[in-house]
Amino acid sequence: MKENELKNEKSVDVLSFKQLESQKIVLPQDLFRSSFTWFCYEIYKSLAFRIWMLLWLPLSVWWKLSNNCIYPLIVSLLVLFLGPIFVLVICGLSRKRSLSKQLIQFCKEVTENTPSSDPHDWEVVAANLNSYLYENKAWNTRYFFFNAMGCQEAFRTTLLEPFSLKKDEAAKVKSFKDSVPYIEEALGVYFREVEKQWKLFNTEKSWSPVGLEDAKLPKEAYRFKLTWFLKRISNIFMLIPFLNFLCCIYVSRGMCLLLRTLYLGWILFMLVQGFQ
Repeated sequence: MKENELKNEKSVDVLSFKQLESQKIVLPQDLFRSSFTWFCYEIYKSLAFRIWMLLWLPLSVWWKLSNNCIYPLIVSLLVLFLGPIFVLVICGLSRKRSLSKQLIQFCKEVTENTPSSDPHDWEVVAANLNSYLYENKAWNTRYFFFNAMGCQEAFRTTLLEPFSLKKDEAAKVKSFKDSVPYIEEALGVYFREVEKQWKLFNTEKSWSPVGLEDAKLPKEAYRFKLTWFLKRISNIFMLIPFLNFLCCIYVSRGMCLLLRTLYLGWILFMLVQGFQ
């Protein structure tokens, strides 16, 4: 009896230790107010954004030295409205490039932590990769992945789907080179965990959708999609950006059609990111 009690105490200690370990995991979603603020921080820390800001220095000198203000004005408008678009594109490409250079480490984290299709299983992988990329100067911040779902999505788009689409071994080696054995091992671990999770789900005989009878989708609760949208933007945090967008529409009324479309499209894109 005493031996069983000691074993139970040890198992409880191990479980409590694992729970404490999971509680210690800190991701950007725990530090930033929203994914929009995290996105703005990542843009602010990027090299492309700093180059865009430095471009204003020669432009300001040009404004002072030039007798004709038309050409400096045109270039300034192009830098003002097209610059953010190039910054976003370059930052997106930089993220893909940085992650593609760390495929082996990505696979090692997946193999070691054995995540499944549950997003919570990817929290450790996301936290470890965030630290690894920053410490090895592969990324300029500690917040590469905003949350576990972002890490899981990166695994799907970077490793799972591209590797599975390669039918022959030569194509895999050509695309992934030395990472092939690590990717195969990581995918094997992932599929085994997904299979275990699926079997566990099927063997849960007592599972029942408690409370789902009273659950309502927004389609059933609201008469029109517009009323649901207005309900979501009715809070003060979304009302202010929405009014700001209306102000931008008014301010940009004197621009040419192309610049106005690009400018308002970029502002709307940023608002949608925060709204989501």
